[in-house]
Amino acid sequence: MNSGDEPKHLGWSVERLLHTMKAPSSDVLKAVFAQWPRIVGEDVAAHARPSFIDDRTLVVIADNSAWASQLQWLESELVAKIAEVSGSDRIQTIKARVRPQGSRSPD
Repeated sequence: MNSGDEPKHLGWSVERLLHTMKAPSSDVLKAVFAQWPRIVGEDVAAHARPSFIDDRTLVVIADNSAWASQLQWLESELVAKIAEVSGSDRIQTIKARVRPQGSRSPD
């Protein structure tokens, strides 16, 4: 068996796949999604959740327009906090969307 046939660690494979897809690293994804309440605070986290990352933009779904506005108002502070928590400046903007009427927040 040559060195190209040796097994790779799963983490390495995931990172390579994310890079190929031009997606953020797993560290950035983990920081944003797992540490969301730490980034935005418990009150905001109860009414807004990260949905996905599109290139350098974090898309967040808010319960209503008031919470979406709050997120936009806090954008620069939140981008800085994400960089601090994740150790990456990958996220440059935040786009807040209002949850469609009648849809439930994931628990």
